[in-house]
Amino acid sequence: MRIFNVWQIGAWHRNFGDWALAYQMHRLLNEQARPRGWYLNFYLVDGQRTFFYPELIDHMNEEADLIILGGGGHLFHRPEDRSRSGWMFNTSLDDLERIKKPMVIYGIGDNRNPYDQTGFPEITKQHLRRVQEKARLFSARNHGSRKVLIEEFGLDASKLAVIPDPGICLYDRPIEIPARKRTGPVIALNWAGDRPHLRYRTPHQQSMLHFMTTIRGALLKCVRDLGAQIMFLPHLVNVDTDIYREFSEGFHPGTIFSTFEELPFLYPPPGEMMYPHVPFFTNLYRQAHVSLGMRGHSCILAFGAGTKFMPIGEHKKVAFFSADVGVPAEYAIPWVEPGENAVSVVFEKIRACLQDQNYGDSLKVSLAEQMNILRAFNEQVLDLLT
Repeated sequence: MRIFNVWQIGAWHRNFGDWALAYQMHRLLNEQARPRGWYLNFYLVDGQRTFFYPELIDHMNEEADLIILGGGGHLFHRPEDRSRSGWMFNTSLDDLERIKKPMVIYGIGDNRNPYDQTGFPEITKQHLRRVQEKARLFSARNHGSRKVLIEEFGLDASKLAVIPDPGICLYDRPIEIPARKRTGPVIALNWAGDRPHLRYRTPHQQSMLHFMTTIRGALLKCVRDLGAQIMFLPHLVNVDTDIYREFSEGFHPGTIFSTFEELPFLYPPPGEMMYPHVPFFTNLYRQAHVSLGMRGHSCILAFGAGTKFMPIGEHKKVAFFSADVGVPAEYAIPWVEPGENAVSVVFEKIRACLQDQNYGDSLKVSLAEQMNILRAFNEQVLDLLT
């Protein structure tokens, strides 16, 4: 087989969602490359922590047959990153011009938190436009992000495709969860524990506490009235796992468990490679009857597993993805207004979702449609290597 070297710039640090994206993207691209007699060898570059100095770009030009930026939520600005471009691709305009090998922007997305008031620097518009001009292919991971790229950054709409996040293509392997019951519905909960001051309306801590208390109350009612079991399914060690002790208060033993405590070997320490654990981790989503997801990839992985999911929280990326794959609006829980019936409102949404077979059937149709879009784009990517 002919071997091609692909340098892929993404977020390869501590988030299981991004590692799942990489694993599944690599498997799918190589599956599609195999009939051509090709194999793609991926070299992962952590875009969030890499300064693209001129010599590194020259090295990349020598070794890479193809450069892929993405997928993932690359559109964000954190001043502490000191990015010269203002977004996750930390290159100057001059160094950007040094890139000579074919470049693909692969399903990037708007990843700004809902209450983040930090704007992008002026250089970001110019940088993104030049990246689009240089790239052989440029794609966003949902239509909402595409609109942002066009309206806020002035990108050329005629050269801006939309493809689904490759996290939808699961290559999972079964794994046993000792605490999981075999009777009653299993409801997975993915909670994002970071940056409450950017995720919740002011006063942030009070809003977070209200939202968490409401979701917990609704899940307690699911346990009591529906015989459900709750699977707390974190993505980030410490960031998402530390809240479990507080969240699980009030549940009787056996009615709730954390995958981090049940299967700690799936969660390596921050900074270590998660790649070998991905197929077992994604299988956890297949073992739920419905999943409540705050992180974008919790919704994406549930969708790929054919599991009904309910996006929670106000982050635009979960709303963008849900709109693209046809999640009924009544199953989204962006926020719950305080009041005596707040818990009942959420409980009724969960109960309706569990009982809605049409939603489950529509997800299967939507997954097939999204996979066709993804495979077609991958063929364009592979054509660049000819």
